[in-house]
Amino acid sequence: MSTRVLVVDDDDRIRHALAILLKRAGFEVTTASDPASALAMTELDVVIVDYHLSSEVTGADVVRHFKQRLGSAVTCFVLSGQDDPATRDACLAAGATKVLVKPVSPVELRRLLSKRTDAA
Repeated sequence: MSTRVLVVDDDDRIRHALAILLKRAGFEVTTASDPASALAMTELDVVIVDYHLSSEVTGADVVRHFKQRLGSAVTCFVLSGQDDPATRDACLAAGATKVLVKPVSPVELRRLLSKRTDAA
């Protein structure tokens, strides 16, 4: 069974590009454009979520939800256009494995997912 990845981003271009990249790398990819759609997902191994989703919900909130519901069964990465300690600390405190600063290197992303797959 391939690793099931959920990509959550309100930017259609980023969501689509990540989905193509990950599918070509052999991952099973589902996408969501908003927090409500993302939080309805149950069958997943990895969440890749944008930090700035809406004025009410951040990527850290999405991570916190999935970690509370699925615990260590899910690995979470947050994408952010900001490289600041407050954003990074909030995401890590919520349970994110790593905060990736945009633009994200495709090689780095595949490496991180491969590490997760190898550990599973």
